[in-house]
Amino acid sequence: MQTRRNLIKQTAAGIFAAALMAPGLLQAQESFTFSLADSLPTTHYTYDITQEWIKLLEERSDGRIKIVHYPAGQVASAQDMLDAIQNRIADIAYLPVQYFAEKMPLATVGSLPIPELQPSVEALDRAYLELGKGILDEAEMRDAGVRVVRASTTSYYNVHMKTKKIEKLEDLAGMKIRVGGNVQQTTVQALGGIPVTMVPPEMYNALQNGTLDGTVFSLPSVNSYKLDDLLKYSTNNLNLGVFATYFAMNRELWESLPEDIRTIFDEVGEEIIAHESSVVEGLSEEYISKFRDRGLDIYDLEPEVLAEITERLNPIREEWTQLYSDRGLPAQEVVDQWVALLKKHGGN
Repeated sequence: MQTRRNLIKQTAAGIFAAALMAPGLLQAQESFTFSLADSLPTTHYTYDITQEWIKLLEERSDGRIKIVHYPAGQVASAQDMLDAIQNRIADIAYLPVQYFAEKMPLATVGSLPIPELQPSVEALDRAYLELGKGILDEAEMRDAGVRVVRASTTSYYNVHMKTKKIEKLEDLAGMKIRVGGNVQQTTVQALGGIPVTMVPPEMYNALQNGTLDGTVFSLPSVNSYKLDDLLKYSTNNLNLGVFATYFAMNRELWESLPEDIRTIFDEVGEEIIAHESSVVEGLSEEYISKFRDRGLDIYDLEPEVLAEITERLNPIREEWTQLYSDRGLPAQEVVDQWVALLKKHGGN
């Protein structure tokens, strides 16, 4: 006669054997903890957006995904984020691709000024995410050892000046303007300014001591770095491109994850876009009102000035394409897909 103890043992053994034959059963119970690094301060407007992204990932996975967030350069500086992902100093990291133009030049397409299009932040985010998981994944991301899990873009960059109001192109001549990478550098040069490449945390002191006369930046970012304490003039209808970035995961880690966990990352990466774009566009309007109340002159450039700026900026896309095509890279295909995706997602 079978004892109760033997019955329990046999039942447990049967369950264990079934689990071995169906690894998905055990896999479904597995949890994963990821370190997430970025270089942005906790006062930056994107901090709360990133917290919402983390919350969605953890909720959607029923707690199987855990994210430990290290903001404000705790793990690595902005210039070292790619190395941090590649060497698993962080599992996931904010990837400001403009700072890695030599290693992943095609990803800088997101920062090209395209004056004939005026896409929303949501359209920019959706197009850049699709590009990063598509042609850029094949052309650069795999070789770099990373996999894109989220895209983030700013609102359009305008010119913000400390002492000189820019009302015509001649006003920019000789002005030292902070830029965030190679595309912005070319843009400022085309407009007659002197580009100074600098990471955002260094801007305040540089403006204060005269190393910079101004910066190209989005209004929410101006607030995040408290630059409105020093700035006096800001254009409001100028499109000098955007700062397009990725959040990426170590590739080897990504490929080791169960399919359902990867699916959650991809789905939540798409879903956070609507929230982010709403926040960014809302903050832009909020800061215009706030800065004007504080005495910052926020103004529109005249149509003829905008037309001249557009004429100066149009060749940049062609020069960018030729530069990287000459290196044997599919630059024209990337540009064509970028423009097509912007139109697909509502850029008009």
